[in-house]
Amino acid sequence: MCPSCSITSTARRQDRARAAQLREFLDWLLTGRTREQMGAMGARAWRKRVGWCWNIKPAITPDGVVHHTLMADGTYMAHGWCLLTAIDGQTGQVIDWQWCHQENTAACTALSSRIPGPGVLITDGLRGVQKACHACWPGTRIQRCLVHVQRNTKTDLTLKPRLQAGKELKRLSDQLTRVHTIEEAV
Repeated sequence: MCPSCSITSTARRQDRARAAQLREFLDWLLTGRTREQMGAMGARAWRKRVGWCWNIKPAITPDGVVHHTLMADGTYMAHGWCLLTAIDGQTGQVIDWQWCHQENTAACTALSSRIPGPGVLITDGLRGVQKACHACWPGTRIQRCLVHVQRNTKTDLTLKPRLQAGKELKRLSDQLTRVHTIEEAV
């Protein structure tokens, strides 16, 4: 018993319980493990315990700064989610993000509409990003990401092309990421 207030019990720390539930939820969300792999708790009890986590909406406050280069790409997560991110091409700082099911025009427009138009948008070349860029930022130039160009080239040509034209295209593609100065680009 508390000598000052005469209370005989202690209150449960909801903040610690919530933090543990959030860690468990994020572990499930980001690893792709099933609920059964996470523990022995029943499905309904687990959904009830972590259900509040779906209502968390983290947000980045738009800074309103016009960035010279902006990189936009989607990362596919477990359970069918895709996270579109817009990253400052010079600092690597995440400017904004958008959850979606796939990288389509609607999702890219939702992301682009919250950010001032950059000078150059670096993207993987998907049509949804290009359409959203033209709609939201008409004056922005678009550049294909060189790593994505290399990946697409390897997919189309294979790692060991047989024809001479294929070999030459692969050689040019392999040199793309080795260009660091204007002189090397010519």
